[in-house]
Amino acid sequence: MLMNAHYDDTILVIGRVLAIATLLLAPWGIVRTTSTLVRRCLWAVWSLAIVFLTALYLGFLTYHYIGPQFGFSIDGNPMNAWMIALGLLSVVPFIFAASKGGVERPFRRALTVAFGVLVLIGPPLLNSVALNIYTQGGGEFDSGQGDSSGEVLTPIDQESWSFANGIGLLVCNLIPLLIFLTIWLSSKRSNSNSVTIIGEHSDENS
Repeated sequence: MLMNAHYDDTILVIGRVLAIATLLLAPWGIVRTTSTLVRRCLWAVWSLAIVFLTALYLGFLTYHYIGPQFGFSIDGNPMNAWMIALGLLSVVPFIFAASKGGVERPFRRALTVAFGVLVLIGPPLLNSVALNIYTQGGGEFDSGQGDSSGEVLTPIDQESWSFANGIGLLVCNLIPLLIFLTIWLSSKRSNSNSVTIIGEHSDENS
């Protein structure tokens, strides 16, 4: 826990809005600018936005009586849906640029974007998938007894909970992997097509 703020405090609301705007707009600037300095600055703010939202989701920026719960709630964290959607929307400019052949160092670009997406949507995906699989299978949580009742919830069926978490881990790693492959392979295909077209024009001129 780094701060004693609450989720709806002004500073965190402003931070969320700025981070969301950054993740939606910065990628377009990254793929369109021709200035190396501007591109590096945009990568920096893009990374900071991911770190901020992830830290907020995991509970490191807000007060929790029993400490950070790493975004997990048996009622479902309200940040899950919009963080996953935000992460997927933020990669659209990179995929678009890759399909047009406008990506330098495609492997490095694809790896950077995929890692950023993993950090941003990995925890929400893991928590939401694991919770849904566990509860849909009839799994319940033990709220404990005594003075700490209701504060720490323990899965009753540990085997089912482990299985649900395993599926969640698979999903939260699979989506960034697919994003990596999409950007990388699209870039390679576009670059290959560009080389072929240039070679054909050269043959015609000669």
